[in-house]
Amino acid sequence: MTLLLFDIDGTLVRVNGAGRDTIKHALSSLLDHPITTDGVSFSGRTDPNILASILEENGLPAGESEVSAALDAYVDAMTGVLTPEDVEVLPGVRPLLEQLHDHADIQLALVTGNVEAIAYEKLGVHDLDEYFPIGAFGSDHADRNQLPHIASRRAAAHAGHDFQPEQQAVVIGDTPHDITCARAAGARAIAVCTGGYERAALSDQQPDVLHDRLPAPHTFLRQVGVGA
Repeated sequence: MTLLLFDIDGTLVRVNGAGRDTIKHALSSLLDHPITTDGVSFSGRTDPNILASILEENGLPAGESEVSAALDAYVDAMTGVLTPEDVEVLPGVRPLLEQLHDHADIQLALVTGNVEAIAYEKLGVHDLDEYFPIGAFGSDHADRNQLPHIASRRAAAHAGHDFQPEQQAVVIGDTPHDITCARAAGARAIAVCTGGYERAALSDQQPDVLHDRLPAPHTFLRQVGVGA
């Protein structure tokens, strides 16, 4: 059985500005002080890491308690506010997930920098959450490179099948961080150019497979070594 670990933002969906705006307003309200997110990259990072950087960039304490309070404010602000117009399902995603979900030799899971509540909030807008019963999230660890092993343990408990990342896991994402995350776990990496990185930047990281967008299901299954 093959474990497919999908990133969310830029790989499955694109949230059109709502995340950055919500963080800015949530932190400004929490701290009763105008907060800027200018100069802070969100791409491929965990939510705790992003929030710590925002606090630091604004000259504010960014210890564990401050980041935890910021995360709580962000989750509260994002809950129930996203609409289908806010979230774009990226090309090829739905037909691919439909086939992978029903495949006997595949276990789907998430590996995302989003905290768990936000991950399912984003996916649930277009009912993509039902494809991913388990995963590893920014709420599990601020270091993204730790997440594939966490997801593998949860997938084993869910499926009753032991997954060794270096033999059976594939990370699918749109940033160099996703490729690095795969390599740290010994997993294979499939990169797609549907996020904020150009093809050349992803190619430099030497993923096992690089696509402009997620391919047709039969092509994807062949590339992960699973029959249709």
